Amino acid sequence: MARALSESVSMFARAGRGRPPSFDAAQLRAPLVWLHSDTLRGAQSLVALSEILLREEASPSVLLTHPEGLSKLPDLQGRAALVLAADDARFARALAAHVQPAAFLSGGRHIPTGMIAALASGGTRILLAEMEVPRLATGWRSLPGLLRRVLRQVDHVLLPNARARVEWSGYGLSEDALLSTGRLTVIQPALGCNEAERDMLSDAFRHRTMWFAAHVPEREEDLVIAAHREALRESPRLALILNPADPRRGAALKAALAPRFSTALRSEDDPVTPETQIYIVDTEDERGLWYRLGVACYIGGTMGGEGALVNPMEAAGLGCAIVHGRMFGRFAEAFDLLRQSRATRMVQGPEALGPAIGGALRPEQAADMANRGWQVIADGAEATEQVVGLLLAACAARGAG
Repeated sequence: MARALSESVSMFARAGRGRPPSFDAAQLRAPLVWLHSDTLRGAQSLVALSEILLREEASPSVLLTHPEGLSKLPDLQGRAALVLAADDARFARALAAHVQPAAFLSGGRHIPTGMIAALASGGTRILLAEMEVPRLATGWRSLPGLLRRVLRQVDHVLLPNARARVEWSGYGLSEDALLSTGRLTVIQPALGCNEAERDMLSDAFRHRTMWFAAHVPEREEDLVIAAHREALRESPRLALILNPADPRRGAALKAALAPRFSTALRSEDDPVTPETQIYIVDTEDERGLWYRLGVACYIGGTMGGEGALVNPMEAAGLGCAIVHGRMFGRFAEAFDLLRQSRATRMVQGPEALGPAIGGALRPEQAADMANRGWQVIADGAEATEQVVGLLLAACAARGAG
């Protein structure tokens, strides 16, 4: 069986015009859900969607195809990933000959006409997402009536907003096929924390106002400290929870900051007191605790370099007001969605970070930003539930057939 799968992968590479496969063929088993995007932002949403599908009790296997430039994905049992062109019908036919996908979801800029034709005849349920207008790839635009014929093979169009319904009407799709789901932005589960420790730390700080600088690279440490110093002028009892991107920076940070601030280092179990001004949390996998303690947060990495080092949806899901710079990195879609809802505050440069943090800590503004962020989370969760339900239903139908 493994040899046959390896041979199939070699065939996929030939069908894909020689691109080397980057996935383990053994991951491709029925029922299979194929998630495809011709944009990096769309692919980022599909990465998160694939992880949710794999957590389901009767999880399908997932093939994720995407354009070049996506960050390397962690290896997950049941998920395979491959760089693929926007519309590769030869690859789709080769895949269907190996294992017919139960569902194909394309979320991107163009309708993959060739892929849809190759899959629909085998009974794959076809879903389109993220497209405000029906748009064929350049090579197909001149064929009269093609769009209507292609859309006859589509089971559902997941509309990103109300305006899109007008654009998609008139091509023969039924009203039941046009589903108003909102943007396909999949929200990660809320980060957990030890509630007893949360209560203990809150008591140790005497319930003072705190803000959290999340995953701060070394190049941004000084500007975060400068922002804290400025915010202290308005709120002298303010405390900073400083999370360096490199946990090994903890001891050096403490040595540099101790002469100027009352400082505690988590990895050394330093006691937190009502006088502690900066708590350096040089540990991993505890951001859920710090978001809960902080009224506002700064997302590290957003002032330059490759951009944000953590997903801002983590903070939004835990009611933390978000301040950030202009560099979004691989989380651009999440930042854009939150910014459209006015759930974050973006600063143009380092000198604006202190005033922005001070503003975000004011109770009315913090509550407004947190509520807006939570609404984004709630909308995303509803859309996710609807999309996952459609994909799992397709898998169940395939199994029943």
